[in-house]
Amino acid sequence: MTQSFAKIIKNIQKKNFTKLWIICTISMASIIFLSSQSFAQTAQTPDQPAGFTAVAISPTSVSLNWSPPQNNGGPPITGYKIDYRIVPSTTYTNLATLGNVTTFTHINLITGKTYIYRVSAINSNGTGSPSPEVLVTPTSSSAPPKNIAPNPPQSLTASAYSSTQVNLSWSVPSSNGGPPVTGYKIQYMLDTGNFTNLVLNSGSSFTAYSHTGLLVGHTYTYRIFAINSIGTSNSSNTASATTVKVTTVPGSLILSANPSSATSISLSWSSPSNDGGSAITGYRIEYSNATSQYSILVANTGNTQTSYLHKGLTTGQIYSYRVTAINAIGIGNPSNVASVTPQETTTPNITMAIAISPTSASISWIAPSQTYGQIINGYRIDQVINGNFLQIDSVAGSITTYTIPNLTTGKTYNYAVTALLSGGSETNPSPLVSVSPTSTSSAPSPSGQPVSQSPQPQQNLLPDPPTSLNATMISQNTVKISWVMPSNNGKLPITGFKVESKTGSTGTWSTITSNIGVQTSFVKSGLQVGTTYFYRVSSISNAGTSPPSSEAYVNTSPNMSQTPTTPAPSTTLQSQGIIPVVNTTSTISYQATGGQITGASINPSTFSLKINLKANTAGTVSIQIPRNMIDAKKLDGSDDTYIVTSDKSMISFNETKTSLSRTLIISFPANTNEISIYGTTVIPEFPIVLMIFIIAFSTMIIFSKRIIK
Repeated sequence: MTQSFAKIIKNIQKKNFTKLWIICTISMASIIFLSSQSFAQTAQTPDQPAGFTAVAISPTSVSLNWSPPQNNGGPPITGYKIDYRIVPSTTYTNLATLGNVTTFTHINLITGKTYIYRVSAINSNGTGSPSPEVLVTPTSSSAPPKNIAPNPPQSLTASAYSSTQVNLSWSVPSSNGGPPVTGYKIQYMLDTGNFTNLVLNSGSSFTAYSHTGLLVGHTYTYRIFAINSIGTSNSSNTASATTVKVTTVPGSLILSANPSSATSISLSWSSPSNDGGSAITGYRIEYSNATSQYSILVANTGNTQTSYLHKGLTTGQIYSYRVTAINAIGIGNPSNVASVTPQETTTPNITMAIAISPTSASISWIAPSQTYGQIINGYRIDQVINGNFLQIDSVAGSITTYTIPNLTTGKTYNYAVTALLSGGSETNPSPLVSVSPTSTSSAPSPSGQPVSQSPQPQQNLLPDPPTSLNATMISQNTVKISWVMPSNNGKLPITGFKVESKTGSTGTWSTITSNIGVQTSFVKSGLQVGTTYFYRVSSISNAGTSPPSSEAYVNTSPNMSQTPTTPAPSTTLQSQGIIPVVNTTSTISYQATGGQITGASINPSTFSLKINLKANTAGTVSIQIPRNMIDAKKLDGSDDTYIVTSDKSMISFNETKTSLSRTLIISFPANTNEISIYGTTVIPEFPIVLMIFIIAFSTMIIFSKRIIK
């Protein structure tokens, strides 16, 4: 391609200006044409509906069915108009104007009369042209046909789940035509284009689907067809959804707490890195002491200030705090917990150190509370290099913030502040803080301006331990351990729990299970009679494992007995639906018999999908997995086989595939807690705009070479 351009430039002379103009015109026309094919059509009324049929299903009624038009004219279909006439009349009468449905039954007809029907689609621009006429004559022997293709699916809805995903759901056809429905065909249309096959045959009776990997800010329109062994139905109604940026509650923030005096504590925090798409409007502040639960100190500060002074406290008492950001959507996730004891301070305390540009930083501090009668005349700001304090400036005693200019991008700087007292003496320096300007450093936005920040923020905090740990004997040698999810997950979702035990109070802790998933109970059997067992549980997130919870213990008494009871009849659990997948913006569709899915999460480092399951009997689960979430591929690009395990043991499964998803039907044994599905890769998307540019650019080169010659 580079040689082609060099040849063009070399051959450009004054007489070739006209040819060069032609080349430029061809290039621009190619780009405009290709772009217009994807994104520009003039709004108009819809085309005529497709596949219109009329079938006499009784001596006095006719069933009408049709599919939406291939081209909706721009705006989505809002309804249909049905006209009819009775032979020999040539005048049509309006039978019904419907909503967005694709079936209608005409009743109270006259047996032996011939009826002629037509149907037209409606959008906001008006009513389109009618379909071709169909005629039908109800007779005394008319009855619903048997062993035919099913009726269309009903009540299709589409909803934007995220900026790149639309969830579909629908109801089964009113009649399956005799043979059962074995799958569904799904088509979609981008903006005002034409319908394209999304799934040729789902191979499943699922009535839900997630379309992922979509473009933000575009409208996707869908229609569904039911399939049985005889054939494919007409399409359902159409349903549309527009992918938009999803607004949610704010993320968590980083909190620090420092003693301000013997009876007060200074709180400071950073604004959350993720405001949820809506500006921060205030903060909720909660606190507790060693003997109390969290209480609300300030329900909503009503402003974006990120500091607070809590006064009137008890000297020597430990206080714990957490702060939560608020936006127009609601209250976000709480910060880390910061604990401190109010006490007199004899040095300044730096509460904020933040880079505000690639070459500057800002620090703020609070004054010492105890100066032994001396007045603070000012403060000295020192840079600390290898333990040496080098003064960079001093400020008056009324100032508690300072901006440091002329820094080197990417270098880490350490600072301390010393109070200068009226008697000519000075306090000890404050604890050191560090700051590192980067090429992307900038001043905080006004919507969430951090007045203060933890000197050394930890971006991924460990979760808190579980609470309310309880151990209960449920038989002579079996214990059930249960707990409550921690309220603070350390900014990252909880992905599981680690359970440990020891025998006797002096025993050594050993791991029963390193990660049981997000369930909050665990059953351990095989205990020895007459033994005391201790248990503790730790929370797990992608940041790591929390400290262990408080301990719980049980005694397996040799005299423990259970009152014989008649076992209750077993109830087979059943569930189906759509569930979000932790660590992604995707969802999976599932249908379970003999169990109930309680959660799902993906581990990108092992290309695995973990399904948490509550199963009281053996059963099966059918899971529809989007390929762009997790897939299994060989080196040549062809499909490889997933590896599926049930509680760490490999199990067999059946599979059906489409170009966008893979559906696994997995059989699991009774009391299964976890199913893991291991793939090999996650497939990225190829940018559509880049494809258009390559096509247009290639066209330019081909034509330019011919013209220059």
